[in-house]
Amino acid sequence: MRCITSTIAVCALAGAVSMFAQEQSPAPPGAQPPAQPPAAQEASKSTLTGCVVQAKTTDGGTAFVLSKAEGGSATMYVLGGSSQSDFSTNVNKKVEVVGAVQEPPAASRDSAQDPKVLRPPLITVESVKVVAPSCT
Repeated sequence: MRCITSTIAVCALAGAVSMFAQEQSPAPPGAQPPAQPPAAQEASKSTLTGCVVQAKTTDGGTAFVLSKAEGGSATMYVLGGSSQSDFSTNVNKKVEVVGAVQEPPAASRDSAQDPKVLRPPLITVESVKVVAPSCT
C-alpha cells in the first residue's frame, strides 16, 4: 500500500514539474531581464532537510524532488540549480540543501480545473550535504 501511495504521489509530482518547467520560457539572446523589486531579486536562503527522490516528468524528462522536507513551509520541494549528478548520486539519501526557495507560479486555467495537480515550491540548490545514508 505504501508503494502504491508513493507511486501515485510521484506521478502527480511529475506532472506538476513538467507544467512548471513549461511555464518558464528563456529570454531571447541580448534581452534585458524584467525589472523586479530588490526583495524579489534577493530571495533569502533556506536550509531544508529531506529525502532525494527521482521522478519522471510527463515529457520523458527527469526531475529530482526533496520529499519529507523539514525546515520549510512545504513537505516537498522541486530541486533545481545544481547539476543533475549531485542529485542522482543522492537518491534515497537524507540530505541537507541550502538555497533560495521560489513559490510556484499561480495556477493556470488548465491546472486550476484539476485538483490532482501538485505544485511544490522550487529550491535553487547552492549546496548539498548528505546527513544520512538512507531515508528511513
